[in-house]
Amino acid sequence: MLLSPEGASRSLAAVFTPIKSRGLVDEVCGRIEQAVETGLLTSGQRLPNETELAAALGVSAVTAREALSQLRASGIIRTARGRSGGSFIADDVLPSRERALAQLHELSRLQIRDLALHYQAIAAACAGVAARRSDAADVATLRSFIPAADDDPPSWRLALSEFLLEVAAIARSARLARELIRLQADLGTFTLLPCADSGYRARTRVILEDVAAAIECHRPGAAETEVKALISATTDWLLAEQAKRYWPDDFDPPH
Repeated sequence: MLLSPEGASRSLAAVFTPIKSRGLVDEVCGRIEQAVETGLLTSGQRLPNETELAAALGVSAVTAREALSQLRASGIIRTARGRSGGSFIADDVLPSRERALAQLHELSRLQIRDLALHYQAIAAACAGVAARRSDAADVATLRSFIPAADDDPPSWRLALSEFLLEVAAIARSARLARELIRLQADLGTFTLLPCADSGYRARTRVILEDVAAAIECHRPGAAETEVKALISATTDWLLAEQAKRYWPDDFDPPH
């Protein structure tokens, strides 16, 4: 499967947005590695070529080439030559719960809450505007992103991401959509963790249905409230998981 900014899903398109910091090679590698960890990029998928990758990320072709070389050396990608060649995600690369937990534990509880607060503010703004502007076709598309109860964790995580990006698309605000994409990239790998929990999936599926219903009925306040509840469900799960590192199982940690 050829991946390019034009042909990618909205979540995957977030991987190929301009990089603003200056540790460029490491940033490019980190962006690709994070996409693999969250299941946005899977084994066998083809990356954009050097020129396309450089243009999408706003870096030089030399930087893109060095990043691809580093990814190849670390076993994240493989390269094939010839007409159907290119750089592909390696066949044995899978999302890792252990690495996701490591990333979660690098953040303080305050940092997690701060990220969630920012995410809630932007996503709720999208939902409120979407509820004012939606039509029947918009709502039908939105509901198509509600995951099935038995989807695997990477598919569930991708569906949640795509659902919120579709809300932003219905709002028809390019600025809000770009900020939502950036925040999803900041949240990174650890958002995969709760998607393996059947209880979390059941709760969030109900909330997704409620968000869609509020947007369909043109109820901005309800749409904003339900989107905030969706992000709170994820935040609460992550904070509870992080607390296990510091508190015994029979102790109720402070909230």
